[in-house]
Formats: sequence, C-alpha cells, structure tokens
Amino acid sequence: MKLWRVISSFYLIVLSFILCSTITGFSQSRMKNVLSSSELDDLLEYYELSKADSLSSQERLQYLNSFIEGALSSNQDSLIYKGLMRKTWLLSKIKQYDNAIKYSHQLYDLAKKNKDTLYIGYALTKLGRYHKNNNELIEAFKYFNESFKINRAVKDSLKAGQNLLYLANIQTFLGDYSGSKTTAIDGVKYLENGSDLRTLAGLYHRISVANLEQKSYPEALKYNTRTIGLAKDSTSIRAIGVNNILIFKNTKALILARQGNYQQAINLLKTLSSDSILQQDKREYTRVLNNLGYIQWLENNENKESEELLLTALKIREDLKDIQGLISSNYSLAKYYFDKNKVKSLSHAEAEYYNAKQRRSLRAILEALGLIFELREATSEEAKEFKQIHNELREINQSNREIYAVTRYENDKLSNENLILKAETARKERQRVIYLFTTLFLILGGGVVFYMFRQQYKREKIREVYNAEARISKKLHDELANDVYQLMTQMQNDQSDPEVLDKLEEIYHSTRDISREYNSFRTGKEYVTELSGMLSSYSSNGTKIIIKDIEEINWHAITPEKKIIVHRSLQELMVNMKKHSQAAIVAITFKKTPKGIVITYADTGIGVSAEEIIYSNGLRNTENRIKTIGGSFIFDSEKGKGFKAKINFPT
Repeated sequence: MKLWRVISSFYLIVLSFILCSTITGFSQSRMKNVLSSSELDDLLEYYELSKADSLSSQERLQYLNSFIEGALSSNQDSLIYKGLMRKTWLLSKIKQYDNAIKYSHQLYDLAKKNKDTLYIGYALTKLGRYHKNNNELIEAFKYFNESFKINRAVKDSLKAGQNLLYLANIQTFLGDYSGSKTTAIDGVKYLENGSDLRTLAGLYHRISVANLEQKSYPEALKYNTRTIGLAKDSTSIRAIGVNNILIFKNTKALILARQGNYQQAINLLKTLSSDSILQQDKREYTRVLNNLGYIQWLENNENKESEELLLTALKIREDLKDIQGLISSNYSLAKYYFDKNKVKSLSHAEAEYYNAKQRRSLRAILEALGLIFELREATSEEAKEFKQIHNELREINQSNREIYAVTRYENDKLSNENLILKAETARKERQRVIYLFTTLFLILGGGVVFYMFRQQYKREKIREVYNAEARISKKLHDELANDVYQLMTQMQNDQSDPEVLDKLEEIYHSTRDISREYNSFRTGKEYVTELSGMLSSYSSNGTKIIIKDIEEINWHAITPEKKIIVHRSLQELMVNMKKHSQAAIVAITFKKTPKGIVITYADTGIGVSAEEIIYSNGLRNTENRIKTIGGSFIFDSEKGKGFKAKINFPT
C-alpha cells in the first residue's frame, strides 16, 4: 500500500512538471509570435541589406539568415516565404545550386503545409531551375512538369506557358526535337492571346529550332519569321529583349544556310557581328562568329576567313570558360579540319568530348564520339560508352515523353471536359431560351385569346343591350304608343267615355310589365325569393303559375353568373307565355341530379309550330345563354298541344 502511494506521488510530480513545462513553452511561443514594431523594423532592415549589391554575397547571405531566423522565431509565414524566396535566388546567383535546391524544398514544404498553391508553384519552378542549372535535367523536367500542373489547375495561363517553355528547352537540349515541338505548341495555346511576348517568342523559337533539326526548313523559317515579327515596336522589343531578337536572327541565318541560301545567311551574320549591342554580349557574339565562319566554309571550303573566325570564337569562349560554347566551337573546328588535317580534327573532337562530359551533355558526347570513331579506331571503352550513353539518352527522352504525355492527356481530358461542360451549358441555355420563348408565346397567345374572348363578350353584351333596347322600343311603340294614341283620339271625341279609365289602367299595367321584364335582381340569399316572385308575377285571373321544388336546390353552390342566366332564361319563357300561349296552367319544376340541375317548363297553351320556334329571337337567345354555362335547352311544341322546355346545366 505504501509502495502504491510512493509510485502515485512520483507520477503526480512528473505530470505536474510536464504541464508546467508545456505551459511555459506555450507562453514563450506566444511571446515569440508577437513582434513589436521595432523588432519588425530590425527584421526588414536585415532584408533590405541582403539586397545591397555593394555588399559581398557572403555578407548578404548573413543578413538574409538573420532575417529568416527572426521570421521563424516570430512564426510569421509571410516573412518566412519572403526570406526563403530571396535566399534561394541569392544562392543560385552565386551558383550554389545544391543549397538553392535545399532551401527551395523548405519553401515547398511550408507552402504545402499551408496548402498555398501560389508558393507551391513558386517552389516547384525554383526546383526545376536549380536542378537544370546543376545539369540534373531529369529532376528539373519533373519539377517543371509538376509546376505546370499546379498553374494549370489554378488557371494561371502565364505561368503554365512559362513552365512549358522550360520543358521544351530541356527536350531541345536532350535532342528530343519532336517532344520539344509538341510541348512548345501546347505552350503557345496558353500565351498566344496574352501579353507575355518574351515567353511566347521563346516558344515560337523552340518550334522553329525543332523544325530546323528535323529538316522541315519551310516550317522552321515560318516560325522564325513569326518570332521576329513579335518585335513590332520599341515596347515589344523591350518586352522580348534586344539580345533575344539577335539570337532569333542568328537562328534565321542557320535556317537559310540549311536551305542552301549561304549568301543570305552570311550577309545576315555579318550584319549581326557588327551590331554594337551584340558585341557587348560575348557569348552571343562568339556564337555569331562561329556560325559565320562555319557557313562561309560550307559555301567555299577554301575560304581563308573561316578558320580565323572559328579560332577567334574558340579563344573568346576559352577566356569566358563557356563550356557549352566550347562544345560548339570544337565541333565546328573538327568538321572544318576533317578533310584538311586529321590530327587537328581529332584534337578538336576529343576537346568537344571532354567539354561535353563536363557539361554532362549526352547529345554532345554522342556527337563527339561519332567524330572520334570516324577519325580513328575506337577503343572498346569508347564503343561501350557510346552505346551506353545512346541508350541512356533514349531512355531519358522516352521517360520525359511519358511524364509529359500523362500531363498532356490530363490537359486534353480537362479540355474535353470543359468542352462537354460548355456544350451542356449551351444546351441548357438553349433549353432555357426555348422554355422562355414558349412561356412568352403561351402568355401572349393566352393574352390574345383572352382579349378575343373579352372582345366577343363585350360584343355579345352590346348586342344584348341593343336587343333589349330594341325590344323595349318595340314594346313602347307597338303596345304603349298605339294605346296612348288610341286613348288620345277617344278623349278628343268623348272625354266622358267610361272606357277611358279602363284603358288608362291597361296602359299602367303594360308599363309595369315592361319594367318588371328588364329590371335588375339580386343573386345572393334573396335569389330564390326573387326568382319565385318573378315567376309568380306572371299569374293572372286566366293563368295559374305552379312552381315545384325550387327550395330543394342548393342555390348557394351555384355561381352568380349561372343564376343570372337561369333567371333571364325563365323570364324569356314567361314573357313568351304571357304574349302568345294563352295558357291556363304553367308548371315549372326544379330537380337536382348527379350531373347538375334540370328545370322543366310546361304550359297548357295553344302551342307554336316548329317554324315559329326556329325564328323566335327570344328562344334562340335563351338557348345561347344556356350553352355559355355548359348546359342545354330543349323545347317541344305543336299547335294546340301547349309548349314544353327543359333546361339542363351543371352546378
């Protein structure tokens, strides 16, 4: 039990110590994260000193290290990015490529941790550049390809095009001209509508050189002309770079020479060699001198200036320690002396081989070994190396093609997906437009139909009003006016005639009948009462009106429009009865059916013939009214057999 207590106490002490250490460390970390303004100023001063050209590279690196150390201790990622970007650049400037690669990896790791695609792209491009400068072309190609994929994903066309130029340059250096041309053409697609003329010119130049090496001289000249044509004015010349334009013109001279146009090529190279700007760039100047001497020899192998120009270019390149330039000069001199002096030719071929080995230029090694084999019997070691390097170069180019082929497939797939997406979007847009126009057409069509029906309704209402006015006018004329005129005549003859008062009473009742026929009525709760009253009002001493089951109908469920039509239709029947039938009994029956309402009218009057029914305006109006509510109006009558009618309409 005591042992348990001792162990427990020990663990509690250890746990307390760990917690205190953690809290202290956390507090210190928090303290480091907070920079005062003076500390920040000191850090930025270190950064500015690292940019001072007056200081040595070592001093600048020391200031930069102090800046990065402060940025790391403050845990400020933006400052760390700034420091690492600057440090990798400075290391590459002093040709410490291994260290530049090391700190580029640190930049990449930080950016990847933060999922910062911008700095991931920067880091990958730096890794590609520094591996390329370190003659590690396979690694360089992979990093440039990864950077291209990042920039493509974030739709940065400018940087995507720049990365494709880096890839094309590596492929050209390795002698993969077919792959270089394909890559450069892809790069042009990203930049041909952009403002980066320098990179676009570089891509055109790569396509031109690839066609030159593949002996497609018209295509080579076409793209070379397109490259030089980008320099239209002073602004575009500055953007592309004067030295770059001179390089493109140098390439044009080589194309002309390959086509057999030696004199044109020589004239162009002589013009370039006298250019003061080119003379200041010793590397490009020696390239022009070497090409001029070589092409003059091709035109005339007895040309005495050729040897002097080739040797001058070699001497300047030796002074510059321009390894790539020495490879080119020694190759030209080996070819120049090949038939003139085998010893000198072999010496220059071996010098080319030595420089190519230093530069790790596989293509140049093969080229030099090929000359050596022709000039002397190859040793077994040289033959073995030739075969080994040939296979290695073939494998590298094949590997690079496969790396970019996958990326290119992804690019094409993405483009196809974008095309499909655009097509689908366009299809949906077309459908939307079709739906919109269909809807508009239906609305307009519905509006037109509604307008036509409304106009027809208005015309029908006007006709009804006109017909009503015509009937009232006819009644006033035929019934009242004649009666009044007759009464006036009678009073002129004999004012004491007792029939005058009877006639006045008849005129009074006729006036009330006309008023009753055309007066308004209510369609609400009082509808049944008013309808019954209207029907009953046509009873007289000689006519008995029987109304059956009117109360059984649920009139509240029937629309006001239908009630009006029922009222007017029955009124029309009652008016006809009053005027023509001489009926003693009139029976009107209301019945509710599953499909609607049935109203039956029957009287014991004198009836009418079929011809009279056909030409009756009132009955035709009634039939039309009933049809407007989806009903039917059926009547049956013969002379001397009364009149029957059935009105049927849905509720």
